[in-house]
Amino acid sequence: MGYLDPLPENVSLQVFNDSELIFFSSGKWLHPLFEFEEFLKTYSGPRNNLCSHDSAIGKAAAVLTIRLGIKKINAELVSENARNFISFYNENSSEQVELKFTNSVPKLLCQTENQLETLSDIDEMYFLLRQRAKLVQGVDVSVKNLCYKFGDIRNLSFEIKCGGHLMILGENGAGKTTLLRILAGIYKAHSGSVLIDGKPLSDNPKYTIGYIPQSLDETQFDLSVEEVVSLGLDSHTKDKNKKIYNALERTSCLNLRGRNFSSLSGGEKQKVSLARCLCQNAKLLLLDEPTASLDYENKKMVVDILRSLTVSEIPTIIVVTHDRELTQMRGWQVLTMGGEK
Repeated sequence: MGYLDPLPENVSLQVFNDSELIFFSSGKWLHPLFEFEEFLKTYSGPRNNLCSHDSAIGKAAAVLTIRLGIKKINAELVSENARNFISFYNENSSEQVELKFTNSVPKLLCQTENQLETLSDIDEMYFLLRQRAKLVQGVDVSVKNLCYKFGDIRNLSFEIKCGGHLMILGENGAGKTTLLRILAGIYKAHSGSVLIDGKPLSDNPKYTIGYIPQSLDETQFDLSVEEVVSLGLDSHTKDKNKKIYNALERTSCLNLRGRNFSSLSGGEKQKVSLARCLCQNAKLLLLDEPTASLDYENKKMVVDILRSLTVSEIPTIIVVTHDRELTQMRGWQVLTMGGEK
């Protein structure tokens, strides 16, 4: 049966498709599962019946294993937290996960097990695990005692951990857009400090920040859509055309290829600008009312992309919005500026 056979010496994880061994690792903690996740990105073989044999399964490993599409798990040691989570998943999913184990304990003695004990949302737990493993694309953002002559920016302070996501709400004129422009380096604060990845704005690499302003209707670039998206890439980037294609595909903009950017509608420009930020793999995304010019279907596309980013590439994201669907997304920090409560 492959995955039911004993683990070889010094191997902590084996993954099979049916009886064929496709991956193994001798790593510790959750690293073998993250290694397998990377392996799957380039693996083109069958994965219709993934089975794993793991030396120990706590709740964190159960979360990752399920997200990776493994349907049969064999563990030398399993925690009750993991067993309970797998039972909860099976009760609430049409797909079932089969668990076999040799020994069981109430919980594994690690901080991760305690951190996840009361959580049930698999995306939230996955984000926390990648953040804990330092496998996020984002950067820390630290704003302290920030002051600007316009808007409600007086001694403003907040912190976002790398890969975190912040939604900025508030009335018109409160300084939301101004704050994004300060973070993007367009405006200079009167006083206070902004640190990105622990450094002043000017000390960060060129493509660290991706910024999309609120209105692009008047933006006039005598460039093609592909050229605008390529602005997020340096001249030494490999597979440039492939990256541009993938970014346009992800934002449903393939139909705009060959068009002049200036000829696009405001909503189309917004989507192409989002493609540019995705193409450059920005570590900090600053989005000012990203759904304001879009119809329902394209608004939904932007919301879906933001949800995907928070559990895949995981850049740090700051969004200014009044969009009800965006404001209802779970797991976001909220900063309210001005008189809105």
